[in-house]
Amino acid sequence: MATKRKTPIENTNSSKKLQTLEYYESREDDYDRDREDVTIPSFPDLVIDQILQHLPTTLAVSVSIFSKQWKGVWSSVPVLDFDEGEPYDNDEKLENLRRKKFIKFLRGCLKFRERDKSLDKFRLRMRYRGKSRNIEKWLSFAIERSVKVLEISLPRKPKFKYYCLSKTILNAKSITTLNLESLRITDDSTSHPISLPSVKTLSLKTVHFGRRAFSNLISRCPSIECLTLTSCTFAILNGTVKVSFCSLESF
Repeated sequence: MATKRKTPIENTNSSKKLQTLEYYESREDDYDRDREDVTIPSFPDLVIDQILQHLPTTLAVSVSIFSKQWKGVWSSVPVLDFDEGEPYDNDEKLENLRRKKFIKFLRGCLKFRERDKSLDKFRLRMRYRGKSRNIEKWLSFAIERSVKVLEISLPRKPKFKYYCLSKTILNAKSITTLNLESLRITDDSTSHPISLPSVKTLSLKTVHFGRRAFSNLISRCPSIECLTLTSCTFAILNGTVKVSFCSLESF
């Protein structure tokens, strides 16, 4: 028998602010929408849940303005997916404006969902500009809710160092799938106790490791079944070694 979807959270002041969708309404260059002509067919509740779980959170929230059936449903979906999008070429002012709106939207969503007890998936993809405090806070939100699938992609601007993965992530006992891209894992970050007992799938892309960081990480993943390395670099005594691609299964 199908499980009935839990009732979406009722509107509050914060939800009304989210439903104004200031972030999306400001991106007319990315989305050509005529709201009056949009019609969304009626679906069973479980189908709606599945659709929303595969959409970025910005889209999942925006759907509520098109259909009463979909209104507020995103608040019960156990997936949060935040993607800043691709940078604007040679337009720093527009880039900064979009970034501010993206961060405002992200903060608003997390505030709205702070009563959540658990998350199936949390994805964060944004350009790293050298400040890690907010990123640490957002990732901790997911860890505190026993997230199972965690995806982090933080491509940097050339003048900044790569984001350094925190020990909070390296001690997340609930994670079963961990996908990391465009960051670094240092010997210092792995010198503290690491415990990733539930990780079965580990995907590492453009990850930069200290001399002992990779071995320290893998040795603390006793349940790992699938490991993928793409364009990763490993520090050695007299330089670095780069692995373009490597995939291992059935450890």
